[in-house]
Amino acid sequence: MPRVTFGLMRFVRALGIAAFCSVSIFGLQSPEALRYFEQARQSFQQQRWDEAKQAAEKALAADRKMGDAEVLLGLICTAQSQFNEAEQHFLRAVALEPQNYQAHLYLGSTYLEQKRLPDAAKAFNQVLTLQPGNVAAHYNLGTMALAQDSPSEALKHFEAAARASRSEVPARIGILECQLILRNTQGAQATAHQLETMLEDRDPRLLQVAILLAQHGASRAAIPLIERVRRAYPDSFDVNYNLALAYFEASQYVRAAEVLRPVANSTGKAEAFDLLGTIEEKQGRSKEAEQSFQEAARREPANEDYRFDYGNSLVQHGDLNDALKVLRAAVSDLPKSAKLHTGLGSAWYLAGEYGNAARELLESVRLDPNSATAYFLLGEAYESAGQLQPSIEEAFQKYLKTKPRDPWAFYHYATIQYARGKAEGRSDYADAVMNLNQALRLNPNLAEAQAQLGLIALDQGHTEQGIHALEKAVTLNPSLGQAHYRLGLAFQKLGNPARAKEELDRFRALKNEESNGRRVRESLAQIGR
Repeated sequence: MPRVTFGLMRFVRALGIAAFCSVSIFGLQSPEALRYFEQARQSFQQQRWDEAKQAAEKALAADRKMGDAEVLLGLICTAQSQFNEAEQHFLRAVALEPQNYQAHLYLGSTYLEQKRLPDAAKAFNQVLTLQPGNVAAHYNLGTMALAQDSPSEALKHFEAAARASRSEVPARIGILECQLILRNTQGAQATAHQLETMLEDRDPRLLQVAILLAQHGASRAAIPLIERVRRAYPDSFDVNYNLALAYFEASQYVRAAEVLRPVANSTGKAEAFDLLGTIEEKQGRSKEAEQSFQEAARREPANEDYRFDYGNSLVQHGDLNDALKVLRAAVSDLPKSAKLHTGLGSAWYLAGEYGNAARELLESVRLDPNSATAYFLLGEAYESAGQLQPSIEEAFQKYLKTKPRDPWAFYHYATIQYARGKAEGRSDYADAVMNLNQALRLNPNLAEAQAQLGLIALDQGHTEQGIHALEKAVTLNPSLGQAHYRLGLAFQKLGNPARAKEELDRFRALKNEESNGRRVRESLAQIGR
């Protein structure tokens, strides 16, 4: 759910036109101006914008220094989404009445509508200079600070707004969000309890509180709140969907399916079927999951996520022929989707069609040059990519210039350099070693990089150095079968048959378990999350 913003039209509803009666009204010399202003005020309250505007302009014609008429014209323009015009009226109002905090408040709100945050902050801070406890100014400064990733600063403003008005629910929701971001668990629990007490079942803000809790990992705390809202709105799709999602995130998959399945069937909404497929996957109901993902893709064929999820479910279940059909059709329909090209490339890889896999993955990184997952899969495909190997190497060179914090990319690029060096008959792998060491600086637990350093050392005749690196690799990841195999050979060379047998036996035990296919499937599943 998007964060609530306290926009200008909210001010209009909250403050009311009666609040316009500032000092300028009482000091009017022109009864005519006052009469026109009252007509404008009444027309505005009845949302008759044109009549209100005409009357306010007549009031200004009768008294050019009538700041409240400028404010009213600004609000009329705001009601019609004419924010540039509204800004000019509010600027004239604050020039006429610099002490009118409401005029500054409306001006700041207009800047907020235009996403001019520095100007808005200046206006709201001026409001606080004139009226230190102003709830609206504190609230807006809080929402702006949250938008700028400053939850500590936002919290100060939300707390000030809450102190000024004990019934101020939006400010307390802002406090809750800040506490959740700052991981103040105890404070968040207390604020959530306050809101739970303040809000009735039919208040949609109760659902907002619940969704905030769920988004920050407190799904179990969110569930009873959403259940309350559901009692008030039993047929609401949004309520039922979010309740199912909360149960899912709380690992209560049976209950999640019970809530969502009737809603999916009655509404026919694709997003419900897609979530239902994910829930059924967690229950181990692979066929039912495929059917739900298929239904989501059928209902919204232009949605790349639903098309991907259907194809990915087939890949995960080993139905590669069907997966290829589904993903090829999806790529044909949505050729600019990097995600779908990644899915199709992975399916080709698992099917042993490495040239096709490399082509699709190269297209994926062309469309999305920042996809770490796509580059990971492309690195896995390099060894069997044939004529496309130079293109893959070039892609990694470009990627690492812009993403120098990806340890897997350094690892794959190093293996590419090593493989090319061996093919060219070279024995100096300094560049590969440098990139492997960089991968380990970024991720000291990257066992694959340690194993590759061991393989290079063994190939260069540095047996003890190679054994040390390989032993460190299998300590980090005991499932690296190839590392156990090379350790076995190294110990044979050193005349240690007992250790050699131990490592080779471990390799044989892992041989059927270890495959690049497992890593490819895991990476593909990660994209869908």
